[in-house]
Amino acid sequence: MTLGDIVTLAVIQGLTEFLPVSSSGHLVLGQHLLGVQAPGVALEVALHLGTLLSVCIVFARDIKQLLVACLSFVGFVPSGMQDDEIRLYRRLVLLLLFASVPTGLIGVGLKEVFIALFSAPRFVGFALIVTGIILLVVSRLQGTKTLWDMRIRDALAVGLAQGLAITPGISRSGLTISTGLFLGYDRETATRFSFLLSIPAILGASLLEIPAVLDVGFTVPLSWIAVGVLVAAFTGVLAILGLVQMLKRGKLSYFAYYVWAVGILTMLLVR
Repeated sequence: MTLGDIVTLAVIQGLTEFLPVSSSGHLVLGQHLLGVQAPGVALEVALHLGTLLSVCIVFARDIKQLLVACLSFVGFVPSGMQDDEIRLYRRLVLLLLFASVPTGLIGVGLKEVFIALFSAPRFVGFALIVTGIILLVVSRLQGTKTLWDMRIRDALAVGLAQGLAITPGISRSGLTISTGLFLGYDRETATRFSFLLSIPAILGASLLEIPAVLDVGFTVPLSWIAVGVLVAAFTGVLAILGLVQMLKRGKLSYFAYYVWAVGILTMLLVR
């Protein structure tokens, strides 16, 4: 694998991880239709950490306040932070923890099922069509609920959606944001919670792969991997900002048409 291949994979990872088009689905299709070489486990983990960095950059203020909220549970409250703000982020910490439970249970419990689906490109094509239907249905929804209105059952529902979105062809961002919109949350809240919830999911999945990384080792120079991380982070930031703007304008339907086209072509071309 060349440095150019790594940069290409990093761009694809950064874009498809956050745009509602399914990064795992595109990886499967790239392997079966275009002969794209799958990244080794070390590079795969590194690129995911690059996309994690994207979320940390875009939502830096939220992450800072979440960390402060965690410290406030043990009595540390910095000066200048309003009581309402502390309560909101304390609430958000708990909601993210609850939402991560179903994601983790599904990810670990159904791991072998998801691995098997990576070898079924026709299923991936079907899943992409399902993703498109979901995106089209919610594209015009605009609720009024905010984070102050979110209940544990709502957080669990979004976490369940995130777990199911491990299925190749189902978009994580698409399904989690759609779930928030279905539950009556405004677009900003649904998007914000979706991306913040991706942090423990990406971090947890990466930590689970550490034994495999240590076992296999690095098959490309570390400097190349570092380039891949930075490229994935940069393209990820662009993808997040672009998606936020499209959501504000109610343009999720554009992604629906795209994944329909890719899904139908996949089912026609793959034998």
